[in-house]
Amino acid sequence: MTNTTSPPAWDAVAIANQLQKIASQSQRLMQGFLSRQPAVGQIGMGDASVLGGAFLDLMTKMVSDPFAVANAQVDLFNEGISVWRHAAERVFLMGESQAEPTRDKRFKHPDWTENALFSFIRESYLVAAKSLLSSVRGVKGLDPATGRKVDFYARQFVDALSPSNFIATNPEVLTTTLETGGQNLLHGLENLLADLDRGDGRLAIAMTDMKSFRLGENIAATPGKVVYQTG
Repeated sequence: MTNTTSPPAWDAVAIANQLQKIASQSQRLMQGFLSRQPAVGQIGMGDASVLGGAFLDLMTKMVSDPFAVANAQVDLFNEGISVWRHAAERVFLMGESQAEPTRDKRFKHPDWTENALFSFIRESYLVAAKSLLSSVRGVKGLDPATGRKVDFYARQFVDALSPSNFIATNPEVLTTTLETGGQNLLHGLENLLADLDRGDGRLAIAMTDMKSFRLGENIAATPGKVVYQTG
């Protein structure tokens, strides 16, 4: 049997209307959460100021070697032109030229390859991410500890900016949002607020369903003993 399922028609008006409804519902959830917080200003994941010294050292080394920074910018420009050229070819060839698939799990949904717009977004991000990380890793003169710290947080920053993390640039999330009427996003927000509640304003991500465990039923209430041992 032939699969006649067609890709979703990306109706901008329908998406905008749906997101407007979600925003209204999300606002009510956030207001309820904030009203329960005694110290709203403490919400967060940590103090980013501890990284100031490492990145100040990084910027100092970059300024002292302007040619390396200039070369990185030239490479970024050239690769950006290549992305634009490939996107234009897809538009004029009506989709006959497709982007190469990637092993990156963030972009495994077919639309990241088959849809010209999402393919362009993906390729633009990958080029910019590669350029930023190469610039950081190419800086000379950093001590090993500072270099590792800067590289680690630069990767976290680059990963956080991935288009797969944003509703408007993730085709899979957009499809699910339209199919569920936005309940997927509201459910995710409820989970986030529950994690913040659990951590008194800081993220305390639940790794399992705490309601699934009941003492005496599926959690042992008596001391155990070794029943078999080898070696």
